[in-house]
This record gives sequence, structure tokens and C-alpha cells, in this order.
Amino acid sequence: MHHGQLYVYGVARPATDSPLPAAGVDGQRVEQVEHGRFSAIVSAAPGTPVKASRRNLMAHTSVLQEIAAARCVLPMRFGVVMPGEAAVREELLDAHAQALDAQLEAFAELVELDLKIVCPEEVLLRAIINDRPDLAELRDRVRKLPEDAAYFDRIRLGELVAGAVEETRHSLLQRVVGELEPLAVGTEVGEPAHEQMLVNVAFLVDRARVERFDEIAAKLAEELGPDLRFKYVGPLPPFHFVDTAADPGNVAWA
Repeated sequence: MHHGQLYVYGVARPATDSPLPAAGVDGQRVEQVEHGRFSAIVSAAPGTPVKASRRNLMAHTSVLQEIAAARCVLPMRFGVVMPGEAAVREELLDAHAQALDAQLEAFAELVELDLKIVCPEEVLLRAIINDRPDLAELRDRVRKLPEDAAYFDRIRLGELVAGAVEETRHSLLQRVVGELEPLAVGTEVGEPAHEQMLVNVAFLVDRARVERFDEIAAKLAEELGPDLRFKYVGPLPPFHFVDTAADPGNVAWA
């Protein structure tokens, strides 16, 4: 039994036949604390607070991803440390048994698939200017005029280009969601994380339909062409779909 601090990744149903990931945050061995119908996925905590280094963040996600490949796991957010096994059993698994049960039932056969579409800025701008002769004309005028004379034209050009980028984002999102949403149980559209990201969307999908979903996503990537980079990740735990309304008190869901 662990008396030392434990880092907690998430909560699943107990499973003897499902191997655990080899190493987690700080390279520690991943273990389970079982309690009745629940199993907390843990490893020895490397000291608190746990450093949110890229390596640790990736280890946290990959442990959850590896477990999600085989069974339902409710993900905790990064950095949750508890004082030991007794605390995990009493304060996490016992105290929140009802909410954990409900969510493990709800997500039993569901996984998350994340799709981001990224396009280098210069490629996107070139495509927009090619599509819009009015913008090409204004850009050429701005280039020819002395800087102060082109001041307002330059502002106008910036506004028009920003509007066109938004339109591109919107129509791309409509297309992606239109093709993939019929295969999903839920869809969560996120804000693009940076300028070059055009689409950032998470889908909740039944495990039985993941293969079909993969096929449609691959076909879509092909149709949209090589300028748009698809970042397609999954199956994942339901990071974006765990119902925070049933958030068990102080439990730090992802």
C-alpha cells in the first residue's frame, strides 16, 4: 500500500486483463488503486506541485490515451496529487461514488476524437487573395503608394483579410462538422488555439463507429488538399465531454 503522495490520472472500472501503461509523469510506474466498482489510475507523485513541463503534460495525456484505447476512463486534469491510497479511496472514490458511477455508465462505450486543421499563414493569405480579385487590387494599390498615403487602405485591407479568414474558418468548420457529426454522439467546437489554426473540434464517438469515422476523416483530409494540415488524435478519454454539471465537488476533472 502506498502511504506516499499519489498522482491521479483518472478513474476507470477495475480491469485485470487490461495492461497499464509502463510509465507516467516523471517516469513513475503506473498503478491502480481499486475500490469496489472503481479503479483510480495513479503513480507515485514526483513532489508537489507537479511541474507542468511539456514532458509531464505529454506523459499525463499518453497514460490516459493508452487506457482509453481499451476501456472507459474519466480523466482528471493535470496536476492532481492526493496524500495516499486511503485518501484516494475515501475522498475520491467513496465520496463521489454516485457521480463516478453515472459518468462511467454514460461514457462506457464512448471515446473522444479530436480534429484540428492548421494552415501556414502565408499559404492561407495567398489562397484568399487568389479567390478575391478585389483584395488583390487593393493589396497592389497599397504596395505602390507611399506608406502614409496608403494608411487607410492598409487598415481596410487588414480588416477585409481578417473577415475573409473568418469566413474561411466558418465554411471549413461547417464542412467538417457536416461530414463527421452524423457519426458522432456529441460535438464540441473549440476556439482556434492560434492564428494558423482554422478548425478545432472534438467529437464524442461510439467505439464501434471509430473505424468508419477514421475513414471519413481521411477522405476529408484528402479532399481538402495538402495545404491544410490535419491533426487528428484519438481515441481519447472524453476530455471535452465529461459533464461538469455532475462535477463531484472538489474533484478536478480535466
